[in-house]
Amino acid sequence: MPLRTLACCLAFAALPARADDDKLFPAEAAIPNSRVISIPIFAPAPKAGYPVIYVLDGELYFPSTATASDLLADKALGDKAAVVVGIGHGTFNDKSVIARYARKRPSNDKPADGSMALNAFQTMRNHDFQWPVQPAHRAPAFVENVIGPQTGDLDMFLRVIEKEIKPRVQASMPINRSNQALFGHSLGGLAVVRALFTEPNAFRTFIAASPSIWYDGATVLKDEKQFAAAVAAGRANPRVLITVGALEPDNLGPSKDDLAKFTPQQRSAMISYGNMLASWPGMITGARNLAAQLKALHGEPGYDVEFTIFPGQNHQNSAYPATVRAVQFAFLEK
Repeated sequence: MPLRTLACCLAFAALPARADDDKLFPAEAAIPNSRVISIPIFAPAPKAGYPVIYVLDGELYFPSTATASDLLADKALGDKAAVVVGIGHGTFNDKSVIARYARKRPSNDKPADGSMALNAFQTMRNHDFQWPVQPAHRAPAFVENVIGPQTGDLDMFLRVIEKEIKPRVQASMPINRSNQALFGHSLGGLAVVRALFTEPNAFRTFIAASPSIWYDGATVLKDEKQFAAAVAAGRANPRVLITVGALEPDNLGPSKDDLAKFTPQQRSAMISYGNMLASWPGMITGARNLAAQLKALHGEPGYDVEFTIFPGQNHQNSAYPATVRAVQFAFLEK
């Protein structure tokens, strides 16, 4: 049975408190198969409905995004706070999920632990944010044992967002369907780029933070021509933010220190694989070149592309300033 994300981590921000709730903050929002997360308040529902930002890797990036959104609930800013929907996998809080999806199974003498939770998270995340790489681009087997299989069904994941998650959110509260955003970091950023090129009208704003454009030899870029044609014809008119940290690697091949850890046979395979990785766009170059390509397109008024590089930030750390910039770009600026 294929892995499938069914809104395993849904969270909402910027909802008003209920009159019958004696807590300072309203009760948790939950849907079937969801993680339960409390609902911050501070902004009344706009007449057109709440704007929404869907956050991939919700376990990691929901808190900073929700906080950033709450800061827009200011009358001086026009009360621009958005509903924040975190989409995740529940692998850090559900032993049954860990037992099912971790590549290393728990046993009676070694129950599920933090490393297994991370392992399950990686397995499910890879499946949702990737697709099967071309055989020529595949990593050596001993590398896949560490990073997880280079397979997946990203397009199905995007359909789940459209067909299952969005309708549930829209049924729960008034939503401005013309003002929705999608945020993802790393492989999640790759998923955002894929969504931008294949369904550019699904969201008003697309935020690709440190997108892994290099994956599978940067084949995600093959759909850029059809996207460019849609923009030129006025059939698509999105707003796009691409971010990256200034300290992210631009050469994706292994270092000499990394190679020294392998056996001679593994080292030979890694040198070959590393040379191929080095020929693919690095994190900074890939993000910058994509932004330049998209900026060069001549779209209708409202089409907007911004590239932001965060000084002093590496790949992991750059995600957090990206969430803050994401809500500002999506909902505060036009």
